[in-house]
Amino acid sequence: MLTQIKFSSQVNLTQKAYRIQDPNLSERCILVESVAAREILTDHFLIGSPLISKSKMAVKDCLSVFFALQSELTPNSQIAEIVPLSGSLTYEVLNSFYELYKQPLSRSFIGIRRFQKPDGRWDSTTSYTNFEALAESPKAIVIGDTIATGVTMTKVIQMVQARLATPLTFIIISIAGSLIGAQRIVKLEESLQRAFPGTNIWCLFTESFLGLEANGTDMPILHPESISTPELRELTMKRLGEYLGRNLCSVLDWGKRTNAPSKHYGELKEVLHELKTKNPSDIYIDQFIDKFP
Repeated sequence: MLTQIKFSSQVNLTQKAYRIQDPNLSERCILVESVAAREILTDHFLIGSPLISKSKMAVKDCLSVFFALQSELTPNSQIAEIVPLSGSLTYEVLNSFYELYKQPLSRSFIGIRRFQKPDGRWDSTTSYTNFEALAESPKAIVIGDTIATGVTMTKVIQMVQARLATPLTFIIISIAGSLIGAQRIVKLEESLQRAFPGTNIWCLFTESFLGLEANGTDMPILHPESISTPELRELTMKRLGEYLGRNLCSVLDWGKRTNAPSKHYGELKEVLHELKTKNPSDIYIDQFIDKFP
């Protein structure tokens, strides 16, 4: 299911990258090995500046793989960042790009949130846009964000593509992205290519294309549909065990974790106690609970 990509001998990369053997994904859907992302996904107590630092490292891993896989774009190309507010800010794409390539990115913002309709389907609504940076007519758009259903990300891509109305390359980076979300993005790419031939969407997900629970939110690492690096699965079994690895979301609410850590801790404690009632003998749950201050 995973096919390791062989890079040119001229490419100096320390991490591995894989393509997924899935008919609903494109060759531009890449699984990027990232030690930093592995830590984020398996350590739910990682918050604040240590989380931001590892997020930047994971973004750099994805950027390095992207520029190694294609030759049409270089770090010197006209590239803009789109930031879906506000959890996406923690990806630190702008600073990561500059630290890696010493090149500035122009940046635009979209205030967008998703919501669940009465019939259970997910949709998104936009409250704010600032597209000043797009006036420079970029050739590529880079977006870093957590992706569950993919509804929010596809809406952002559609808005940007409609505004620029020219073929674009989208570089989507996700530290925690679902397989279903990636498949939705690939379907969007197919439709955009009919209207704007030459438009491409790259999905660079770190460590896993995660399985998505029926609630449209939770993405456990050991979900049956998750496609992960062997290293992530091994670390998950070591730190979380099989039960938590299957039933605990890898990031919980990314917005709370990055912007309201106390609420993240509260939600984590609540979820752990709920899981303990279902499996009271699981020692990994007790170890997690003992870590709370």
